[in-house]
Amino acid sequence: MKKYIFTESQIKSVIDRTISEQTQDLNWKKGVQCFLNKLYKAQLPIDGLHGEQTAKLITKLQTTKGVYPTDGVWGPDTRNKLSKQEVDMLDDCMSEYGDIMDKGIHGLKQIGKKLSSMF
Repeated sequence: MKKYIFTESQIKSVIDRTISEQTQDLNWKKGVQCFLNKLYKAQLPIDGLHGEQTAKLITKLQTTKGVYPTDGVWGPDTRNKLSKQEVDMLDDCMSEYGDIMDKGIHGLKQIGKKLSSMF
């Protein structure tokens, strides 16, 4: 049997990375739930959990948009079928619930829109 010796900083690094990934995923799912609530005037709890209600609304969206397979799982195929207005709505939700990168990207887009309207 092999024994592994890890330093405290190595263990902390692994734990921090794992927690960060889980938090980013949770925030991303909250953004999707916010979007689905706005799109369908639903009452999903914005908890970041991919429950039955969330899956049903994603399946409904996938069916409406012609995404195959309609599996109730949000992915790039689902996002790519959104209209410009829907993408803006999703971006607003990601800005509200997403991680720092989502918030930063949203802020830059807003600045770009303001600048383009000035010229």
